[in-house]
Amino acid sequence: MSASLSDLTLEETQAALLRRDASPTEVAAGYLAAIERWEPTTGAFVTVSAERLLAGAKRAEDEIMRGSPGRLAAIGVSVKDNIDVAGLPTTAGSSWFVERAAADAESWRRLASAGALHVGKANMHEFAYGATNVNPKARTTVNPWDPRCVSGGSSGGSAVSVAIGACGASLGTDTGGSVRIPAALTGVTGFKPSLGLVPTTKVFPLSPSCDTVGVFSRTAAGCARVLQSLLAEGAPADGGTGQRDPHRRRSLRELRLGVVRSHLAAASPEVYEVVHRALKIIEGLGAAVDWVDLHHEEEARAVTGAVVGFEAAQVHRRWLRDRPGGYGDDVRARLEAGSAVSASRYRAAKQERRRLAAEMVADQCLFDAVIGPAVPVTAPKVAECGPERAPEVQAVLLANTYCFNVTGQPAISVPCGTASGGLPVGLQMAAGPGKDRDLLAMAMALQAATDWHERRPPLREPVA
Repeated sequence: MSASLSDLTLEETQAALLRRDASPTEVAAGYLAAIERWEPTTGAFVTVSAERLLAGAKRAEDEIMRGSPGRLAAIGVSVKDNIDVAGLPTTAGSSWFVERAAADAESWRRLASAGALHVGKANMHEFAYGATNVNPKARTTVNPWDPRCVSGGSSGGSAVSVAIGACGASLGTDTGGSVRIPAALTGVTGFKPSLGLVPTTKVFPLSPSCDTVGVFSRTAAGCARVLQSLLAEGAPADGGTGQRDPHRRRSLRELRLGVVRSHLAAASPEVYEVVHRALKIIEGLGAAVDWVDLHHEEEARAVTGAVVGFEAAQVHRRWLRDRPGGYGDDVRARLEAGSAVSASRYRAAKQERRRLAAEMVADQCLFDAVIGPAVPVTAPKVAECGPERAPEVQAVLLANTYCFNVTGQPAISVPCGTASGGLPVGLQMAAGPGKDRDLLAMAMALQAATDWHERRPPLREPVA
């Protein structure tokens, strides 16, 4: 039974647990079995907390027997390795930086309080400063759909841990697309909340003013349940009935959705085809779909890039001076570019960012959400992501996600099919700032009417 449990969604696992069709120990064993099968191929984890997971499962059995389970009782969650978990090392994807966490990050503390069980620390792009998860100094996380391809980053290990069934959900971070990009490339659901909604306390920073803690799960419903626990600490479970979350929409009918013209136009032919088919299905479900243009998008990316670069360089200033060879070539180049941003340019960029963000949000005022491909291409090959091509690949992967980090809007990537080569494609949806629950409800309604999120990657041999 434990092997098949790893194929369930978070909400299916919860229902099975609370009906007593499965025990927390069986669920935990299913997670560990998935890790044993997949980890030699994917490299999703920095550490696996097997003993902690099994001990937590035994405690969860007692809580369920007493009828007092938390909202996420016995659900395994992996945590990106820049988010502190007490007693475990945080490496932030580095080969040399190690800090043993004295306390939990607030985001993980809230999930643990809701009954979530820690599965392990998920691998990531070095210091969260990249979109591929190719990490020449530590370990690269590859794509379970094709190990020759990247997982996306910087939260690649988090996305892959969900895709392979090693956990029901994962915490990641998103500063320019680092949740939505790997979600799109690996066929899972990745949600970036509104900027500032989820605390970033005890998260190793990339850019403190732009960093956002986000959530991965197989479904938007799973992401919604995790978000509820992030925002409503200690809330009780639903009694095992599997009832809808209270903010779930029943359909997409009468929604006004704007397709971001530039995002679809820049898509590769195979991504364009998959997304175009998905848009036709969305129209068939009753949504009104029209074009929307986000003005000043490139300018907004540039000024936000200056903000992120400056803040990242400040975080790493001493290390970049004392041990530049400790960084991968791509990350070092980005940090050096950030070091060249002056304080006056940084202050001006922050002001300009606020103005451009307001204008981009205003562009969307006629729509309930805007949509398009989360990433304009399918997962690139790892071999194509060497230092000479890293800037080009980085720009392509970030092309459609960065704008919603500029504005601070909630945004989600949901699976919308696979391309001819079998690699997943993600559909990005973004709603107005603060409309996180509305956005999740839209994504849940779409997934209730489609089966793209049910597809699973085939198990392949490790790449030599």
